[in-house]
Amino acid sequence: MKKILLSATIHRVGERIYPIIPKLSEQFSIDVVKTSQMGNNFDWYGDVDFRNIFEDKYKSYCRQIMYDLPDVRDYDLILFDDCRPRNNLNKLGSHAKINKIPTLAHYEGNGYLEQSGANIVQRDSQYWDKISLFGKKDVSKYLNTGFGSEFNFVAGGIPSNDKLAEYENTQKHILVIVNFLGNRQCPFKVTLNEKFIDDCGLVDLQNQFNKKIIFKLKSRKDNPKVSSDINYLKQIVDNKLDYEIIMDCEDDNKLICDSEIVISSPSTLAFKSIQKGIPTILIKNSGLDGSFSDYKGLVDLNKKIIFEELERQIKTKKDVKFIEQTIEGGLNFNSSDIYINNIRRMLNED
Repeated sequence: MKKILLSATIHRVGERIYPIIPKLSEQFSIDVVKTSQMGNNFDWYGDVDFRNIFEDKYKSYCRQIMYDLPDVRDYDLILFDDCRPRNNLNKLGSHAKINKIPTLAHYEGNGYLEQSGANIVQRDSQYWDKISLFGKKDVSKYLNTGFGSEFNFVAGGIPSNDKLAEYENTQKHILVIVNFLGNRQCPFKVTLNEKFIDDCGLVDLQNQFNKKIIFKLKSRKDNPKVSSDINYLKQIVDNKLDYEIIMDCEDDNKLICDSEIVISSPSTLAFKSIQKGIPTILIKNSGLDGSFSDYKGLVDLNKKIIFEELERQIKTKKDVKFIEQTIEGGLNFNSSDIYINNIRRMLNED
């Protein structure tokens, strides 16, 4: 068996590809190096330590899990869970380039192209041979920067979303996915504050659909005080609202599939509900538009507009065209196979 080294650095990014490990281990010998936020010396933030969950899920499929950088010459390919040259990934990438070991880095998330532009191609080509993007649309965007001949991009979808196919949509709640709360500095115009709750029409939504509202907060390394965020939200939520607050969730796919409606910032997590055909509203100016820039459900924070868009989505169902262009394998929930086939081609196994 050929040997593959997988870096695990930031769970929130890497969790999109970690689920390929069991299938990948059927064809290749897998080692994992855990550093940065996935390393042993990191003080975990949030309320669920995903390092332990990673071990429980994937340890049995790996030859070994390491915490120090290994000799890259032992491997036939290195798979990076992030495409930003930091957290020791730049060291691994540089050593791999010197030793002519193929490297595949994973797209950091929605909006990375919007942040980095063509500069990513010039900067990152010294570390990675290829970057796996979500879909054809993102690949086209990068090629249009003019550097397509100098760098390689592949469409690999979001493997962690494949599991959505195993769940029924139970319509138990209305899910609100939060990017930034109004109690801290934020690079975006719209945060979740009292105005957001009023302008979004959450009370009216609850009255119409008779479902509990669940606020899904985002755990952040630079804001590890979970209680302060929860207390802030409790202070601003309308007392007429029946709601629950959660932060880290062991099974995001189930959380999404238990939703009747999803309201979110432009977040990678929102791809799940769109793939599942759940009415999904994304609020403009609450995050980077990125891969959602052509999504019809990306609207202004305005109750009338939001309700009209929800009505349209309820009638039209799943946005097949958007999914086809944006997430490779997103319609058939087979991104994992596509991702692994891309790896096989890099190793001349296909």
